[in-house]
Amino acid sequence: MPPALSDQQALAILYDLALTLGSQVSVNGLLTKTVQRLLFHTGFPLGLCLSDLEPVGEEWVAARVEVVIGDYALARKKEEPLRLPAALAIGAASLEEAPELLARLPTRRPQRVFLRLPVEGLGVILLLGPQQPDTRLSLAELFTPILARLPTAIALCRSYEREVQHQVEQVAYYDPLTGLPNSILFSSTLRQAVARVRHQGGWLAVVYLDVDDFRNINARYGELLGDRLLVALGKRLSGHLQTGEMVGYLGGDEFALILPDLGGWDDVDERIVRILQSNRSPLVLDGDSYDLSYSAGIAVLPVDADDADALLRHAQEALHQAKQESRGYFRLFDGEQDKKRHLRREMLHSLESALERRELVLYYQPKVDLRQGTVVGFEALVRWRHPQRGLLLPGQFLPPVENSDFMIALGEWAMREALDQSLRWETLGLKTRVSVNIAGRHLLLPDFADRVALVLGEVPQARPDALDIEILESSTFQDYDRVRQTMDRCRALGVSFSLDDFGTGYSSLAYLSQLPVSTIKIDQMFVRRLFDQREDPAIIQAVDQIATVFGREVVAEGVETREHGMLLVSMGCSLGQGFGIGRPMAGEAVPEWVAAYRLPEEWRAAAGLAWRSSLYDIFRARHCHHLWQDRMVECVQRQEAFPVDGPVCELVARVGELRGEQPEDPSLAALQQALWSVESLGARLLADGQRGAWEAARAGLSEFLQASAAVLAGLDRLAGLPERGPEVSE
Repeated sequence: MPPALSDQQALAILYDLALTLGSQVSVNGLLTKTVQRLLFHTGFPLGLCLSDLEPVGEEWVAARVEVVIGDYALARKKEEPLRLPAALAIGAASLEEAPELLARLPTRRPQRVFLRLPVEGLGVILLLGPQQPDTRLSLAELFTPILARLPTAIALCRSYEREVQHQVEQVAYYDPLTGLPNSILFSSTLRQAVARVRHQGGWLAVVYLDVDDFRNINARYGELLGDRLLVALGKRLSGHLQTGEMVGYLGGDEFALILPDLGGWDDVDERIVRILQSNRSPLVLDGDSYDLSYSAGIAVLPVDADDADALLRHAQEALHQAKQESRGYFRLFDGEQDKKRHLRREMLHSLESALERRELVLYYQPKVDLRQGTVVGFEALVRWRHPQRGLLLPGQFLPPVENSDFMIALGEWAMREALDQSLRWETLGLKTRVSVNIAGRHLLLPDFADRVALVLGEVPQARPDALDIEILESSTFQDYDRVRQTMDRCRALGVSFSLDDFGTGYSSLAYLSQLPVSTIKIDQMFVRRLFDQREDPAIIQAVDQIATVFGREVVAEGVETREHGMLLVSMGCSLGQGFGIGRPMAGEAVPEWVAAYRLPEEWRAAAGLAWRSSLYDIFRARHCHHLWQDRMVECVQRQEAFPVDGPVCELVARVGELRGEQPEDPSLAALQQALWSVESLGARLLADGQRGAWEAARAGLSEFLQASAAVLAGLDRLAGLPERGPEVSE
């Protein structure tokens, strides 16, 4: 016990606790810090914060454990309801000596004294110790007034957490132009609606709608007016929704609607007629009328599809069929289901045979630290060495069998293979972790954890922590509580989890904080289109920041170019995976690849940049120029037709504008000169190619690449990157 508390110390203690209550922004942090400070000031070695007290008989209560400090045995039970004597948990604030009562708690060491501090609206804080604190102060009376402020502090923290969640979800799930749910939220809502139909019965329809000849509308009236028309159309569609229906904006000129609670074809017809009638009148903007026509495709559950993804895809296919037949036409999907089922059965039989004949193999794609260059792990990806068709990618054979039990056998085979491969690497001095993708139906098996334990037993020399299980976000909320229990059992075996395709489902802060995953993988869709969708960097930053708050690592998938890595690093994202780092490779090729891998200097340099929005435009210009340069080189080498439209003219114009604003900037002058040079040399290559003078074109490549490297160097200077050697593509 610390020295005795004096009356003079009471004011300082209360001041310290008041600061604690006012300085936290999360509920967990607030409760943890409060218990820590109470332990510090009283000298008690063990503290608990309990909530949701429920009577269990006359003498016991069950409680949710919010905080445990000072006892490992109790901390391990944090996820379970704690059973404790009612006389200990319920009652007014008091300091009591009750060794017999405390002996009924599952603590590591026996305790004799407890200080009970009730918290209104929450539960109780208990401080336990082997002896009475050395003080004349009444601790119960001392702490009761200040802890009366704790419920208010908790409410403020919850309000802040809700606001942060709302802001993240606005960025992630709503289109900034129309304000409608984007494709991510729409897909998530559709999955939930499909799940309800499967459980409760009934029908559900998806309508995939677009504006006919919208490209011509943009060309005639301008993109600004085109955007306003899309906003107006979105408002009109939203204004005619019935309860439970939803409209989402999927990009371009495409919208989609979810029409639930249908009783059959009559309901489908009635809803579609209502949509048609609501869109017959022209849209009016600023007093001008715009008579637009629309085409749409409709797919119906359970007639046209078994799941949400297929339903949306079939509605899109029906839209394409409608536009081929006539503009302004609505068409139902025609699926040829018998043919598809037959093809699925054939593929399933072929894959089962391929697994037995060891035609299926794992390739491994590296994940690296984008700042340091260290290899942090690999993802195992299945390939089929088909005897007639060669090496096949998963997309060429897995989709027809994704909802079959074959995915269970495939997942367990992949875990065994990955563990065995990790063991072979370790004998060569490479200690790493391998991620294996597991299907949702596999994860949802009641005995999944037992199956993982069996796999670990079949490769006994392998480290359990060498295995990381990747699961789709959508598979976890089908039966969230059971999935979380399964994951906890697997983690107890030493296996970790990653959440794949993050951002494509409905992920709230509460969901993310409670799911026991170590790593979150940002879906490659966001990374690959970084330079096509201006809102995607904000989504990636938001996910990275929130994941960091909850102690999760973040891996950005889909890093395909150097500029992808530069932008991600400058935004603060540390880990990446993609073709721009390394393509999937056979297991025996991995050690040599690891030994030879070197982090691109551009990424290392970008790690020193402070993020600013102008970096996006600079790296986008660099990305576009790099693609154009590589395409020009490829055309010369293959003697193919050249891309006429490149990014150079756009860059020349933009740099010219900047020079007008900053005429004395030498870096802009040098960049402008380099752009003029590469534009001239590119035109010469184009002329040589058009007249078939490929020898002359090849001879001019070196000078063209040097000029192109000067453009890239100039853009790097604008970004604030340090000078380095010239960058010339081979």
